Amino acid sequence: MQKARVFGGVALVGAMMALAASASALTRAEIFTVTVPVDSTAASANAARDAARLDGERRAFAALLDRLTLAKDRGRLPAASDTTLNQVIIGFEVANERRSTVRYLADYTFRFRPDAVERLLRDRGVPFAETASKPVVVLPVLESSGKPLLWDDPNPWRDAWSSTKPPQGLVPMQVPLGEVEDVSAIDGAKAAAGDDARLQAISANYDHADVLVTRATIRPGGSGVDVSTTRFVPGSPGGEQSWVASYTANQGESEKDLLARAIAGTVAQVNDAWKQASMLDYTKTATLTVTVPADDLNSWLAVRQRLAATTAVQSSQLLSLDRHAARVELHYVGSPDQLRVGLAQNNLNLSGSDPDWVLQRGGSSLRDTPTLPSSPPGPAPGPVSSPSPQPSQ
Repeated sequence: MQKARVFGGVALVGAMMALAASASALTRAEIFTVTVPVDSTAASANAARDAARLDGERRAFAALLDRLTLAKDRGRLPAASDTTLNQVIIGFEVANERRSTVRYLADYTFRFRPDAVERLLRDRGVPFAETASKPVVVLPVLESSGKPLLWDDPNPWRDAWSSTKPPQGLVPMQVPLGEVEDVSAIDGAKAAAGDDARLQAISANYDHADVLVTRATIRPGGSGVDVSTTRFVPGSPGGEQSWVASYTANQGESEKDLLARAIAGTVAQVNDAWKQASMLDYTKTATLTVTVPADDLNSWLAVRQRLAATTAVQSSQLLSLDRHAARVELHYVGSPDQLRVGLAQNNLNLSGSDPDWVLQRGGSSLRDTPTLPSSPPGPAPGPVSSPSPQPSQ
């Protein structure tokens, strides 16, 4: 039996979104690419291979929909019919093939058509997210005899995170190796306390990623595990988001399997929170005119490329270009805050106010992205008088 509740409200989610940006976030192509292992037995190796591919298609499609949608909406997802799969799959690649006379094993990577998948979900009224979060660095802290352990051994909670490969969601996760730089940056007590200075230190070791501190208490006899998880934005106290959950061991379930199940639940909590916050409302459209500082044509082209990779931006129109700046009209969907988040994910910083909005590239450091203001923010970007087109269907 699993119990969970979420701490933190819309304000905290918004703070996370405003601060979430990374040059290393998943690309759109990566979001719509899924790898699954296949294993099939049939009368011949060729028949087993064909059966494995068909099974892989269906499981990859299901995994993609899980990645984009919330758990509560799974009952309304489109079925993986042959017609649907033909519409949404661009192609596939095969690796690690092994076969006998009757058995076939391999890893299949399927690439999906984003527009076709989006259309399927919109036609069924299923909300979805397709903006990737910046990566987070995971600190698995084990509460043992009243002492929070991180790099210490034994720490089965950290071992489980290091050996488990959770499904790829919209929040990429990485577990530190526990090298000298990591141990010097933070320990279990500081991680458990949410010490901002120490969180900033470990974050700096991983390209200024957000930090996910997940604390586990294993019950006596391995009867269950209680998990408390917080996502921190180092350098911006108050932007954290937290979850708790309890997992009771099933009959005959090993501690290893129990912890793997707890990790899967934790990953799902973090991803669902991100999806809930970043889902675009395609019925809301608006237009925004921005100035893009650009000393040469290549600078403008670099910004245009990042705009094309921003999901919220449906189209952009170059209005003027001189030696110092470009004037660009953006047609976007969703809320203004989601536009900011989407731009920031592609290392583009939107600042200013009507009518003087400025869009510029961030540097290589993640700290060049917007931070949560200590005072109430100024007016958000809104529609201008010119009409904006509806998103293409």
